[in-house]
Amino acid sequence: MRNFKKPLIFISSFILIVLIAITFFYIKYLRAINDPLQGKGSTVNVVVKEGESLYDVLDHLNSDKSLKSLYAAKYYIKKNNLGGEIQPGTYDILIGTSLDKIISLLKEGGHNIKITIPEGLNVEEIAAKVEKSGLVTKDEFLAAVKKYPLPKYVKENKDKRYELEGYLFPDTYFFKKSDKSDDIIMAMIARFQQVMSEVQKETNKSISDSDYEDIINKASMIEKEARVDSDRPLISSVIDNRLKKNMPLQLDATILYAIGQHKDVVTLKDLEVKSPYNTYKSKGLPVGPICNPGKQSILAAVKPEDTNFLYYLLKKNNEHYFTADYNDFLKMKKELGY
Repeated sequence: MRNFKKPLIFISSFILIVLIAITFFYIKYLRAINDPLQGKGSTVNVVVKEGESLYDVLDHLNSDKSLKSLYAAKYYIKKNNLGGEIQPGTYDILIGTSLDKIISLLKEGGHNIKITIPEGLNVEEIAAKVEKSGLVTKDEFLAAVKKYPLPKYVKENKDKRYELEGYLFPDTYFFKKSDKSDDIIMAMIARFQQVMSEVQKETNKSISDSDYEDIINKASMIEKEARVDSDRPLISSVIDNRLKKNMPLQLDATILYAIGQHKDVVTLKDLEVKSPYNTYKSKGLPVGPICNPGKQSILAAVKPEDTNFLYYLLKKNNEHYFTADYNDFLKMKKELGY
């Protein structure tokens, strides 16, 4: 009798390899459709000239190495009959935007309202910026922030002034005149999530949903306290060291957030404010972030310097003086005229 086992094993192995290959390429295809753009920045600039087709735009993006897979994009468009007239104009499209959304944007017409949100603004300051752009009023934006569904990594706590404080990422955004508050919030949270992915890759640290709150809380204080990037990891270490020793953080930035106004000098009366954000009165982190931090502060929060520092003082050159000794701190405080 003939031995059919070996051919059958070979055929089975071949089929398995084929199935694995198909699965692999299908996953790559889906990624190329759901997240088709790539680049160094947060957005890809797309210029559509009069008379150009969707396929022309894809060819341009591919030439600029801003497209993950030209073949996958063209196949998806043809398969789903998504071709059609697109509008000439300049588009700044967020990386992470799906191919369906990109096609929709190109058919509707370009973004024509630009909003730049600097690092360290709180929700109310962002709302004022949005109102100035003419998109929506400050009150409409704040109302939408309060109602917006919380991402799974944001802990619900009614003691927070705004539960989305810290997660509206500061960047330059482009919106249509028809965009509403929820569209703006969604874009800022999407950018935040993208930055958090970048932070994990750059620090080689995995961040669980349960860790987001503490990281962004800490990053928001670093953002408000630091003046130069080199101080951020050092301030981060001071925060960690004081927490480990069960010392109150005593950060003036949290007092300013608690009283709801900016002041050049925090008074003794200010330190008595009753607030879950008052880190002079309460030990540990404040109840929530005090602003919306930028990437450098988030990186510093995730990867602080290894020091024994417990105190710091701002010098005239905008850098901080750091020390682990309280008497040294008092001496320097006197020298600097505090």
